[in-house]
Amino acid sequence: MIPSIVEQNIHQVLIKKMSVQSFEQWLYEDDVLESSNPDLYLELISFNYSSEDNFYYRFYDSFAQYVRFYKFEADRIKGYLNSIIDRDGNCSNAIWVMYELYCKGYGFLGKLGIIYGFCLVDYETSESNHNIDTILDKLYPEIIDDAKNVRNWLEEGKVVFKSQDNGYGVFEYDDLRSETEILQGNA
Repeated sequence: MIPSIVEQNIHQVLIKKMSVQSFEQWLYEDDVLESSNPDLYLELISFNYSSEDNFYYRFYDSFAQYVRFYKFEADRIKGYLNSIIDRDGNCSNAIWVMYELYCKGYGFLGKLGIIYGFCLVDYETSESNHNIDTILDKLYPEIIDDAKNVRNWLEEGKVVFKSQDNGYGVFEYDDLRSETEILQGNA
């Protein structure tokens, strides 16, 4: 077992949210790993961070085994939900991802995936000259409340990821929502 901060920082490097330089600096400045897991610490400080040749592949191959990715899935989804709620420049991609995740097995994303995400699937496959902003205008503001509901379920621990990826990029989860909330999230 490794300290959660170590697991989190390795994960951040693997998903490219923490720079290699920041990780390496943290590694040398923080002694939590050195005292708790000297073997892993030695392995990490011995790793060649300066070689750009297939860096992420080599890093993943060496250190992904220490990360329980399911622990970070709720945060990943909340990032997409926040994009939808804020209607930022990535919101259309975030809505598309809700559709993909629903199709891969995240049933709690039913309404976001089917009602809203499918509109973007239709847009992508349509030969008409629809503007993406016109499509988004049809989805807003209703989509905001539905995205907030899902975010609340994740924050309140009503949807809890519990195991590694099923091979399709999704994780098993416990659905602890009430019957009303389940109906609220269905398409």
